Amino acid sequence: MRRIAHLSDVHILDSEHRRSSARYRIATKAVSLGRPVDPRIRAKKLARGLAAAKASGADHVVITGDLTEVGDASEFECFANILFDARLPDDAVTLVPGNHDAYTSGAAWRRALEGPLKAWAATSATEPGKVVDRGAVAFLPVDTSCFQSIARSGGLFTPDAARAVKATLDDPAFAGKAIVLVQHHPPFQHHKNPLAQWVDGLRGCTHVLDMLAAHPRLQILHGHLHRVVDRVVGVGAPANGNGGPLRARILGAPAVCDDSDERPRVRVYDVRDGMLESAGLYAA
Repeated sequence: MRRIAHLSDVHILDSEHRRSSARYRIATKAVSLGRPVDPRIRAKKLARGLAAAKASGADHVVITGDLTEVGDASEFECFANILFDARLPDDAVTLVPGNHDAYTSGAAWRRALEGPLKAWAATSATEPGKVVDRGAVAFLPVDTSCFQSIARSGGLFTPDAARAVKATLDDPAFAGKAIVLVQHHPPFQHHKNPLAQWVDGLRGCTHVLDMLAAHPRLQILHGHLHRVVDRVVGVGAPANGNGGPLRARILGAPAVCDDSDERPRVRVYDVRDGMLESAGLYAA
C-alpha cells in the first residue's frame, strides 16, 4: 500500500427530505448548525470527494464518521448508493460511525452494516479488536458513537476497545506495519471545562492517550472537528528506516459537508517506513 485517502463528516440526508416526517425535518435542521439542509448538495459533495480520493491514487479510503445527519435508515441507504456509484473496491474502504450516526437509534450502525453498508462491513468498525490488514498498514476501526440526545455530541472509547487495541499493538505479527486507529472522535480532553468534556468530549480518551505515549508506531485518523489536525505525541522513539524518529500522530480531516460545491478536499497520506506522511489536501 502506498497511499491512503481520508474523508470525514459527510452528514448525508434522506434524498426525500421534503417528504419526510416533520420530526425528521426538525431534527436535521437542529443538528445541521446553519448548513443548508439540501440532500442534493450533500450527496454531490460526497460523490466529488470520493472521485477526488480515487483520482489521488489512494489504495485505501477511510471515512471517519458522521456519515449521516441523524442515523436514519434512509440516510444510510443514500450514503451506500453514493459509495456504490464511486466503484471503489469493497475491501479498500473503511467506515466508522460518528455521534450523528447514532441519534436515531443505538442499533442504527449495526443495522446499517447488516443492510445497505453490508459490502463494507468486513473492513469497517464492528466488534472491538477488529484488524483490517492491508499489508504495510493495519487499520483498527473503532466505534466511538453512543445513543444520546441531539444536544450532546460526545463519544465513548470503552475499556474493551482499549484492551483489544493494546493486544494488537503488542502482537509481534504487526511489527513493522503502520498501525492506524480509525475513529470519529479525537482523543483530546477539555481540561478547563468539564461540561464541554461531557457534552462533546471522548469519554475514555485517557486509554487512547496512554497507548499513543507507549506506542510510537500508532497513528490515529479522526474526524468530528471539521478541520485538519496534525499533532505529534510523545518525545522519545526508535529510528525509522530513514534514520528519523518514529512519532505517534493524531491526524484529522476536514468535513466533506463544508466543502465548496466545486472543490472537494480530501486528506491524503503516503505510507513510508511504517508511518503515515501527510501529502496535504487533494482537490480534483
